[in-house]
Amino acid sequence: MPPEEQGKKAIGHVLIQIRDHPHVGWYLGYGTQTFDLLTEAYATLTNQPLEQVRDRFEPQNATNPKEEV
Repeated sequence: MPPEEQGKKAIGHVLIQIRDHPHVGWYLGYGTQTFDLLTEAYATLTNQPLEQVRDRFEPQNATNPKEEV
């Protein structure tokens, strides 16, 4: 697999984890440098608008694991 495809696959996988897993979204979602850098890189690699990528991978129900009952 070419390096660019490997990068897209790896970044996409992490972004899906941020979107779909509440605790991951809490630590790595909106407001973090990690989310900013990953979404910028993914937008560049896939030739998509940055806001579209950020909307697509927006954390769903981000939850602070320290506040769970």
